[in-house]
Amino acid sequence: MQSEWIQSFITRKELQLIGFFCFLFVIIIIRLVQLQIFDHQMYDQLLSQQHYKESLLDPDRGNIYALDKGGHPVKLTENITLYDLAVDAKELNWTFESDPRFNLPTSLRGQPMKPRFIQLITPIVYKHLCEINGMRQVSHEDCVKNIELFSGKPLLPKKPDLFYYGNGSASPEYDTFDFSGYNAQYQQVLSGFTKDKAIALIVERLNEKIQIGIRSQNSLGYFSNQEFLNELSGLNLPYLKVNGNYVSILTSVLTDANRDNARKTVKKLLEKWKVPLPNGFDSIFSPKEWRYIKIISGLNPALAQEVRELKVKHEKELSTLSRKDEKTIRTPVLYSLVLEPYVMRYYPYGEFLSNVLGYVDKEGNGHYGIEEYFDAVLKGEKGTLKGRTTSWFGNIGTDEFEISSATDGNDIYLTIDVGLQKEVERLAKAEVSSLRADWISVMVLDTENGQVKASVNAPTFNPNDYNDAYTLVPLGKEYADLVDNQSYVDIPIYVYSGGAYKQAKWNERALSGQQKFLAKNVVGSQVFVDKNITVPFEPGSIVKAFTVGIGLDADELRFEDKYQDDGSIKIDKYTIKNASKDCSGYHDFLHAFSYSCNVGMVRVVQKLGKAVFYNYLEKLGFGQLTNIELAGEKEGSIPKASLAYMTQFFNNAFGQGVSMTNIQLASAYAALVNGGYYRQPTIIQNIVDKKNPDNIYTQRNNFVKIFKQETTEKLKSAFHYIISTNPGYSKKSNIESAKLGAKSGTSQVAFRGRYRGGEGWTNGTFAGIVTTDNPKYVVLIWIRRPRSNQWGGNTAGPIFKQIAQYILNYDL
Repeated sequence: MQSEWIQSFITRKELQLIGFFCFLFVIIIIRLVQLQIFDHQMYDQLLSQQHYKESLLDPDRGNIYALDKGGHPVKLTENITLYDLAVDAKELNWTFESDPRFNLPTSLRGQPMKPRFIQLITPIVYKHLCEINGMRQVSHEDCVKNIELFSGKPLLPKKPDLFYYGNGSASPEYDTFDFSGYNAQYQQVLSGFTKDKAIALIVERLNEKIQIGIRSQNSLGYFSNQEFLNELSGLNLPYLKVNGNYVSILTSVLTDANRDNARKTVKKLLEKWKVPLPNGFDSIFSPKEWRYIKIISGLNPALAQEVRELKVKHEKELSTLSRKDEKTIRTPVLYSLVLEPYVMRYYPYGEFLSNVLGYVDKEGNGHYGIEEYFDAVLKGEKGTLKGRTTSWFGNIGTDEFEISSATDGNDIYLTIDVGLQKEVERLAKAEVSSLRADWISVMVLDTENGQVKASVNAPTFNPNDYNDAYTLVPLGKEYADLVDNQSYVDIPIYVYSGGAYKQAKWNERALSGQQKFLAKNVVGSQVFVDKNITVPFEPGSIVKAFTVGIGLDADELRFEDKYQDDGSIKIDKYTIKNASKDCSGYHDFLHAFSYSCNVGMVRVVQKLGKAVFYNYLEKLGFGQLTNIELAGEKEGSIPKASLAYMTQFFNNAFGQGVSMTNIQLASAYAALVNGGYYRQPTIIQNIVDKKNPDNIYTQRNNFVKIFKQETTEKLKSAFHYIISTNPGYSKKSNIESAKLGAKSGTSQVAFRGRYRGGEGWTNGTFAGIVTTDNPKYVVLIWIRRPRSNQWGGNTAGPIFKQIAQYILNYDL
């Protein structure tokens, strides 16, 4: 009986135990069901919040094209991937494997890795500095300069800073410095500089640059405020090092006892001078290990590929294993070599069309021209990569992330004709030098559709290297005219004052004894400005075409009508005079138009009245934006009819007292000869929508009828009469075999409250028509401050003749 009871007890216990585990299993199942089914979404969201990453995918910037004569697109921009070459110095703090089984050369076994690393990358560095730097071929002279900059060793002889102060006064070194000896030594260094010398200097510098271990100093930053830098130097703090504009913290002299006090002292100094604290400010005062060290920047894609191939070629040159468990895997000698890509906007044709294109900075932002106006359109739309991540592997799971693809920027096609643009650029570049002008701007417009076929400025710039506009150099004797000749007042000169460079005031420009500086490109940042659209000016007598055109159209003028011209006319207390003696006498108004008689134009507007005259000018687009698709357009100014006083009104009739741009003038001139239609100008042929390829771009076709057909016919005949019969035009500007048309202008430049005259004090202008029997193109030329001759017909006229000849031969 006792055994049966025991057996029964055991059976009950087993059943209870089994029941307990079954109950526990059911609870677990229920909990799992709750977690996996009912609470899954909540926990999934919590997991996603803790391990979620959103990465941005960069689009390619759209490109810009122009068309050649055959209508084929010419690509004017490229997006080039360049590379920074860097090294993680910590990975070089090892020796090569000494075990013979790894088949390393005997010379490497057990040896430090750093010398071999330097030996392998030196040829790459040499090619970058002396063969192809970024996208540029390197000359021998530039090679020497690059090695000099990279190594920090003076190689080429240096001239002292030589200044011209004004009124014949200059640095005394002009008389004492041995220029011939300097030139001879300079050439000697160039001829004696060999590849072996360059390699030796590169190796030496890499040995210095690639440091292993703990840094002795950390960078606080670059500062331009000289007064701030002077105070830092004057404090003589043992942990603060000032080297030019760079300031560093010497962590090697700081201890735990004084580190916090040093941090507080520097923080107060930065706050006093209102300098923002740099990122990671507190950590700058603590010792840091040498890790990421940039070796070179702007490595060409071909050289980057050589680096990749080099890493593969030497992947079996391995390090030894752990040093006190710090290293658990063998790594190749070039394992620490890093290529960091970045995209650079590249302009393969350099200066070509640069004022229209603009440029893109290193941050990818467009400045000036098409690049700025269409910046958002060209940039495209960034994509995203969203999903769960791990700290080691990033995004994981093929179904655990979402991709929204980037949309590349749209491509833009311009109306510019490549051949014509190139020829006009050549002419302008040559003439701006021979005329000793501040600049020349030329606009060629298609009268039938308002398309810009050429837009030229000289001087111009290379958008691949725009820093010359911001780099200052001493103003020497070769630029004495900029100081002594007042007509160069528009060229910026700089002086150093108050710890900074600033643009000189008028009285500082000629201050004797004052050191003066100018931009490396001479004209400074104004070189970026497209003067055809951004700089309104007084155009002078080319405005007379609008005056007579309005008179004809309003039936207040006939060219055959005559008037008495006494050479001047008195209005209130002011006297308006003619510039030419040929105007005096009893002449018809065609003569007045041809010989640019101011008195004759006054007689025309006296018949018209202010309301009619200014109403026409407004309809022609003056005093308002044309909305050409380029950044920075200015509207200029014309008076309101109700506000213009009488003398101002009469001066406006012959182009004084108004400000207009070349694009406004070209568009308005087109209306004078194309049948009377003002067409809104455009420089865009097509925009290719990358996101919606089926979205077809609609070209501008905005126009308004302003002049009667008979008015434009009379004007075309008058333009041809002027260029073919007026001796001031016929020899310099006309092509007898073609029916060209033209009107020139000369306006004085105001300076310090009054107009000045003579060479260097005028705007020379010229409006030409190719041709009057089939007026397809108008050409507007503006020469700012010509110093060889003050008259627009003499300076701009010959340029028009060459452009017209090219158009006739080229047959656009």
